[in-house]
Amino acid sequence: MTAEDTKLMMGTVAHLTVRTDEIASQAALRDGLAVLTQTERDADGATLAAMEAAAGTGAWTEVSPALYETLRLAQEVAHRSGGAFDVTAGALTELWERARAEKLPPSAEEIAAARARVGCAALELRAVEEGGQTRYEARLMKAGMKMDRGALIKGLALDGIRSTWQNEGITNALADLGTSSILGMGVNAEGAPWQIGIRNPRGEGRADLLTVVSLSNEVLSSSGDDERFFLCEGRRYHHLIDPRTGNPAERGLASATVVLPMEGAGEWQGHMGLLSDMLSTAIFVLGAEEGRKLLADFAGARLILVGTDGQLIEE
Repeated sequence: MTAEDTKLMMGTVAHLTVRTDEIASQAALRDGLAVLTQTERDADGATLAAMEAAAGTGAWTEVSPALYETLRLAQEVAHRSGGAFDVTAGALTELWERARAEKLPPSAEEIAAARARVGCAALELRAVEEGGQTRYEARLMKAGMKMDRGALIKGLALDGIRSTWQNEGITNALADLGTSSILGMGVNAEGAPWQIGIRNPRGEGRADLLTVVSLSNEVLSSSGDDERFFLCEGRRYHHLIDPRTGNPAERGLASATVVLPMEGAGEWQGHMGLLSDMLSTAIFVLGAEEGRKLLADFAGARLILVGTDGQLIEE
């Protein structure tokens, strides 16, 4: 049987679908929603707040092994992307969130001040061996630095759901977090891969699709300029900020969608949702040419790019 549940979580509509017997499917839905709740709670957690409170003082904050690994991988993508992805960009994110609420872009001085509090090189991590135990710590080296929680949360949620469902023996299921982050396990009710529509960011509505992607034991993350934006004097200001300039990225893309195998290799094992989330953001900021170069390092990856004219960018 197929069981489904939908909840408004993490600022989006989360839709979970599980195909197995009734008891197992209901348990999987319940546990999947619990993962979303916990991920949302952790994103606003005391540890990141403590790191931010100590920013610029040189003091270390103890972090969990899981958060340490998340931040370490975020630093890896920041390095590979030349700073196009930066988990320390919270000051810029907050600035542009206020701008969107006011429908007025920030001044050059405000952007410069926020940029001065951003930089992945100023996020330091260390593992301390003590008495046969390992303690993990992090610190932010510039005063006023903020973490960009939204850059990671959906990818982390997909990884948590995947792990939970695999432990429960679930093989055919779909976790759709607002169409921008999707986990497709196994096959749908027709015995075929899950079919995911890629919307036209310049279309009339959600039913305006450019193409359909097949998803089977894969994760998908999409970053686009059509969800959170405002118009001012005829110009579109969206939420995908280039940390290197402090302004919304302008590289000719309206959306970037990354599809990765559900099972990763090496340090990415168990983190493919997180990786896809970070890569779609980085590629949107980098643009088509540099984005393809970044993705070339990851086996089995697929990329769907849409230009600002609403047309697919062909390989």
